[in-house]
Amino acid sequence: MLTSLLAFTIRIALVAVMTFLFVVLFEHGPANYLENIQGDFTKLIQFASHSAPSAPEKSSNRGT
Repeated sequence: MLTSLLAFTIRIALVAVMTFLFVVLFEHGPANYLENIQGDFTKLIQFASHSAPSAPEKSSNRGT
């Protein structure tokens, strides 16, 4: 059970990494590929580190 779960987790991680690398290649092309990977990875980390926006606060003024 544990080995199958570990194998599944590794496969999901591998698919995620390969998808990221393909998308970078598809969007930017092969020129400066390593620099593009670093730039897009930095953008991905910044996007993931931002917390979800909080709900707007309700005002006490109800328009009456």
